[in-house]
Amino acid sequence: MPCKSQIVDDVEDTAIWSPACTHALLVLLDEHVKKNHGARPILRDFKVMSEKILDTYYKRYDMTQIKSKYHRMRVIYAKFKKLINHTGFGWDFDNNTPTCPNGVWSEYCKTNPGANKFKYVGLPDYDMNKNVFEKYDATGGLAYTSANQPCDIDDEEDIEERFLNPSIPPFDGDEEAF
Repeated sequence: MPCKSQIVDDVEDTAIWSPACTHALLVLLDEHVKKNHGARPILRDFKVMSEKILDTYYKRYDMTQIKSKYHRMRVIYAKFKKLINHTGFGWDFDNNTPTCPNGVWSEYCKTNPGANKFKYVGLPDYDMNKNVFEKYDATGGLAYTSANQPCDIDDEEDIEERFLNPSIPPFDGDEEAF
């Protein structure tokens, strides 16, 4: 096999993401998560992944492209997870696709654009996607998005207390009640 310096002219400088390269990135991300006890990759990790893909597929992706693809894959996983957790959906283990009555599917697709692509294909390599992205998909009582306004310390303590003790009623702002 020729060394990398000999094949530079044959490398695509602006490579598109083929299914094989996307799968290779997912495998590298999965290995990274396992090796680093669930830690997210950082820029130097994306650089290493870029080099490995270049060595194997002769496709050049810069760190920005790798990072962008990582975030797009995370969004796709979150959409798929939302779909399979939606009431009315089941799972076909033979085909790795969601199942539901047609009416449920059409209603879900009206409110969730882009979900239709999962009807017959599902999410390839679901288990690897889950391993890579599951820890970073915030849901539940402490989920907080960047679109939310920051809360003050009192609100934060109240949210934490209600999360830890669900039987406590929400604080209504009247301190004399306590």
